[in-house]
Amino acid sequence: MIWGILIVLIVVCLGFLAWLFCIAPASPRGDFAEMKKYDYAHRGLHEKDLSVPENSMAGFKAAVEAGYGIEFDLQLTKDKKVVVHHDRSLKRVCGADVSIGDLTYKELQQYRLQNTEERVPLFSDVLALVDGRTPLIIELKHYDDADLLCPLVWELLRNYKGPYCVESFDPYIVRWFRKNHPYVLRGQLMGHFEGKDEECKGFFRALFWRNLWTNVLTRPHFEAYDVHFRNNISHRIACDKMKMQEVNWTLRTAEEYKVCKNAGALCIFEFIRPEITDEDE
Repeated sequence: MIWGILIVLIVVCLGFLAWLFCIAPASPRGDFAEMKKYDYAHRGLHEKDLSVPENSMAGFKAAVEAGYGIEFDLQLTKDKKVVVHHDRSLKRVCGADVSIGDLTYKELQQYRLQNTEERVPLFSDVLALVDGRTPLIIELKHYDDADLLCPLVWELLRNYKGPYCVESFDPYIVRWFRKNHPYVLRGQLMGHFEGKDEECKGFFRALFWRNLWTNVLTRPHFEAYDVHFRNNISHRIACDKMKMQEVNWTLRTAEEYKVCKNAGALCIFEFIRPEITDEDE
């Protein structure tokens, strides 16, 4: 009886230690001093009325001028140009049911964002526009293979002088940076996956991902978690006890912003102006 209880206790303790090992962040944790001075406009400082589209040069210019950092998305065209756009399809933003991966960059330029004069920009053009004036949170989309996308992104980043970090829902992309450029700030994007999501299909895979067990592969410097599920126990232990930097997306209310800012998180916002009043402070 006693031996049975001891064995159970040993198994439970080993399981607990294994869990802590899996969710642990990178060591050293990385220097976020410059990144923490800013709040981040989600896909640029775009407008709800669509007059300034998401992930557009106009939105990035507006964010720089307003003094915000910028979050945006990267993927590849058919001819392997790194472009800035969130969806693989152009249907939602351009009204054309066609995949960016099936178009060359030249072909892509015939489509306009939200019926404006803006078009899907090259990553290199965004870097030239920002030119180190504000920090960047750069998401590499999961549509392209890590060993194809990451080196092309790195070729454009390697001589960039401004502050930035990289992140992805795909742990293999995050792991690529860990293996090849470990001192680049890297983060694991995460949400409460159910197994039916585009980014994470399958029950067990979703269970592992949302509880940060992929950190054993990626050892991220930060976890960018969906604000609505930021109280996930693994996330809270990693951030509060293991001192991993927290990033929260996407904040759309003053209350969400206040909670995350007071917790020391980097805040990715949309359709609000993230200002805390003197009374709130």
